[in-house]
Amino acid sequence: MMAAKMDSEILLLSLAYQDFLEEIYAPLLDKLTASVTLKRAKTVNEARRYLEGSSPRAIIVTDEGLADRRNRNVLQKVVSYAHNGGLVIIGLHFPTFIEGDRFDNLFNTAFGLPWKRGSYHRTVFKYNPSSVLPPGTVSSSLPEPCSMKAVHVKHTRPHERIFLPISNATTQSFVFDPEPVDGTEPAVAGASVGDGYLVYCGDVNGEEGSNKIILSLCGIAS
Repeated sequence: MMAAKMDSEILLLSLAYQDFLEEIYAPLLDKLTASVTLKRAKTVNEARRYLEGSSPRAIIVTDEGLADRRNRNVLQKVVSYAHNGGLVIIGLHFPTFIEGDRFDNLFNTAFGLPWKRGSYHRTVFKYNPSSVLPPGTVSSSLPEPCSMKAVHVKHTRPHERIFLPISNATTQSFVFDPEPVDGTEPAVAGASVGDGYLVYCGDVNGEEGSNKIILSLCGIAS
C-alpha cells in the first residue's frame, strides 16, 4: 500500500525520547503545533505504523535513537521516505547525544553521504547563498547571522553548507580565549538524497536561530 501524502502533517520521531525535550524546544514545538498537525512517534511500532500509512511534509528526527541498530527497520523506512521525495531534518537532541562513530555511520551507510562529526564550539554563523536548499524553501525566511553552539559536520561539499561561520569567525566562550574556527565546517548542512532532501542541524541548545532555520526549511513562517 502506498503511503498517503500528508502535506499538513510533520512527524516528530523520538526513538530515544527524553522528557526535557519539551522544555528546551518549547518555542519550536509550539510553533510547529500552531502551524501543522504535529504527529509524534516515540516507539518503533508507532513509527512503523505511521510511516506505513502516511508520507508527511517532513520528518524531524529529534535524537540519536534512529542510529540504534535495534531501530534499523524504522531507519529503512525513513531512508525510503527521503529517497521518494521526503524531507528529513536531523537535529534537536541528536547532536548532543549521538556518539561519533554512530554519527558517521548514520550519514555514511544509511544515507550514502561522506559526512562526519566535526568540531564542537560556539561561534557566529550566516546563511550560505551558494547552498542548495530543499524545494520550496525561501532563503529570505532564514535568519540573519546568529550565534550557535553546535556540533559541526565535516566532509560536506560546498553546496551542502547551509549555515557557515562568518568570515574570520572565532570561538565564543566565557572560559577560553577565542580561537579561529574552520570556515568550511557548517552547523547546518543539507543534501539531496534520491528525490528528497536531508538536513543536519547541529545546534545543541535549541536557540532562536536554529529554531527559525528548522521552521523555514519546513515552509513555516517564523
